[in-house]
Amino acid sequence: MIEFTSRVRETGLKVKVVATLAIFILAAVAVVLYARYQKAAQPAGTTGPVVVPGMLRPGNSNFEYYKNKIRLENVRAGLGITFNKNRVALISGIISNEGDRKLEALELHVTLYDLYNKFSKDRTATPLRPGAGLYRPMEPLEKRTFTVGIEGIEQLWNPRRLEVEITGLKYQ
Repeated sequence: MIEFTSRVRETGLKVKVVATLAIFILAAVAVVLYARYQKAAQPAGTTGPVVVPGMLRPGNSNFEYYKNKIRLENVRAGLGITFNKNRVALISGIISNEGDRKLEALELHVTLYDLYNKFSKDRTATPLRPGAGLYRPMEPLEKRTFTVGIEGIEQLWNPRRLEVEITGLKYQ
């Protein structure tokens, strides 16, 4: 009589362990690189606007000329609640470049008011800037959405009353 026996292959287990470790190491490297990229895109601890070299400010004739060609459309305010129960105002809208040049950076100053039309909170933000994420400069006649968040909103904040002003821009 012939008897067949089979052996358990130990190499299959070793291959699975090595493959699992390789996948884990690749995932860890990807997380570290992503965290480093995010840190480079926007420095930690910055509450003010990002400084863009060559940004034009009010009073400059080139700023006043091209500011008239930038439109902010459908600007809306909404309220968000974070996980730790902080109230956050989310201001969103559309930036429209109606000029004949590429827009590289845009700085906005957002002012919020309460139900009694008194100043509540403000923030200066740079929703369009070079080197942030995958954004390229805005081409002429291009439209792009933006969102600005403002933390620490009071209970009496009036989302129907806000002011958004262009305080800086850079174009080619």
